[in-house]
Amino acid sequence: MNTQVLSPTDSDWQECLNDIPHDFYHLPGYLELEAQRHDGHPEAILVKDGEQVFFLPYILRDCVGIASLQENRTMDIDRLCGEPIYDVISPYGYPGMLVNQAGQNPTFIDRCLNTIYERWYEKNICSAFLRLHPIINSYIDPKTSNPERFLICERGDVVICDLANDPEAIWKQMRANHRTKINKLRRSGFVARMETVDKYLDVFIDIYIETMSRVNANAAYFFSRDYFEKFCEVLGDRLQICVVEIDGRTAAASLVTESSGIVQYHLGGTKTEFLPQSPTTIMFHQTIEWGQQRGNQYLNLGGGLGSSRDSLFHFKSGFSDRVGTFMTMQSIVNKDLYARLTQLRAESLNKTIAEFESTSFFPVYRSC
Repeated sequence: MNTQVLSPTDSDWQECLNDIPHDFYHLPGYLELEAQRHDGHPEAILVKDGEQVFFLPYILRDCVGIASLQENRTMDIDRLCGEPIYDVISPYGYPGMLVNQAGQNPTFIDRCLNTIYERWYEKNICSAFLRLHPIINSYIDPKTSNPERFLICERGDVVICDLANDPEAIWKQMRANHRTKINKLRRSGFVARMETVDKYLDVFIDIYIETMSRVNANAAYFFSRDYFEKFCEVLGDRLQICVVEIDGRTAAASLVTESSGIVQYHLGGTKTEFLPQSPTTIMFHQTIEWGQQRGNQYLNLGGGLGSSRDSLFHFKSGFSDRVGTFMTMQSIVNKDLYARLTQLRAESLNKTIAEFESTSFFPVYRSC
């Protein structure tokens, strides 16, 4: 097997994407953007064996600041192995791995993961947490993974609309109260349509920030204007904004992406004053129609908060009875470094190891 570690500027990165269906999460520019947000370094591993190809993008982070809440803690980390320590995460969203048709068998994938594990161990990477793609990686069976090296977990369901169905079938299988709501919104004068990003970016940002503030979202969901501008630049014509308007005012807006036949409802929000009318209902329906008219295969509406089957998931599932499984893949690559990092972090927070490890967050040393 031939294994390469790629940077976003390596031509092999884009050449790989040219040959394998992918999503925007795999774009080199998106990895660079997310790496800046996480103070990390964008990389990808490319493994080839004959006709079989495996590609995994990720963000490499330095662990030097993990236990630095107390004076001189960074020096303690340096003493762990005398060299920098890293961990690995996915960019925001559903990136996962890309494997061409010839390579989609458990034997090849397991060999690739073992190779990656060994490479990461040699590089002082102590842990990895990766999100898989619910459509592109749907062939992966968690039961066939090697949990001693990579534990694959089913985190929850996401709602997927099959855009290959005819419009009438999609409309009929939609929940009855959603159809009623859409018709009522139309009669009331609400209009949903796709618009170019440059025309509506400011409007979207205002609505999105208002929505995140209203629901008390985690700080990680408050992206800066500079981030949004760079995101639009990276995606180019892969990105549209779906808006819902009435009487010249925008009631709701969302960022919608399109790659390799896959449409993603990426981020969205609703103006507080229009919440009673639920304009998101007609916005989702417009996204379905648009994606279908452009010949796409799937629309991923996402799941509930924290991948749970909550009221948000119930709302989304009214547009399609098809669900995909959101999976993650995690690894403690260097158990000794992981344990010592966890201990240092627990001490810096004046907690016992038992208290600190009670969280389900991974890696545990980044949980607070």
